[in-house]
Amino acid sequence: MLGKFFECEADKNVKYYRFIQTERKYEDGRRFPINEIVKCDKKINLKAEDMEQMGGFFISDKDFIFRWLIRGDTLCEVIIPENEKIYKTPTKYGIYLADSIILTNPQKVDDEYAMKLYLQSKLLEKEYFKTMTACAICGYMKTAFRVCHDKVNIENIEQAIEEFEGFCKRRNGENFIDNKMAKENINKLYEKLKKVRNIKYNKEFHTT
Repeated sequence: MLGKFFECEADKNVKYYRFIQTERKYEDGRRFPINEIVKCDKKINLKAEDMEQMGGFFISDKDFIFRWLIRGDTLCEVIIPENEKIYKTPTKYGIYLADSIILTNPQKVDDEYAMKLYLQSKLLEKEYFKTMTACAICGYMKTAFRVCHDKVNIENIEQAIEEFEGFCKRRNGENFIDNKMAKENINKLYEKLKKVRNIKYNKEFHTT
């Protein structure tokens, strides 16, 4: 029987994806070779009572992989090995777990590729606010500004800024915002958001 964090056994034939780091080192020293079976250190616990106990590798599908862009500089397709299973979680974020994976077809991510992932994505509104911030941190400013233009408006600007600030705080604690470029890009995006907020306040001022 599946626990509360698992919805069902998923179709192994669907295309799945995972970001990996090739430039930054993982804290645990893990490496992700291409076209080889990689096993997780902690197997999936179907009876997990909190997310820390779930185990397995987190992967996603084409509709939601844009959300995970902060996790790596290279996007790989994922094959589930023979005799292995993959499980879908009940979240609205396209999260799947597998004990073993094969990474293939690695694609280095740049601004153009990030834009492609954005245009095919189907995230919740607040997830776009987080992911445009991730794009800025990673240096994909064309994509960050496009998401801001498409998704942020005077009706949701307060939530957008709240998600932006929360994401920056969390990632700063994880040392993602540890270089001059990332800090400058974050400030550029923040200025864009503040301009939208100023438009809102000016409009409210002139209509009261």
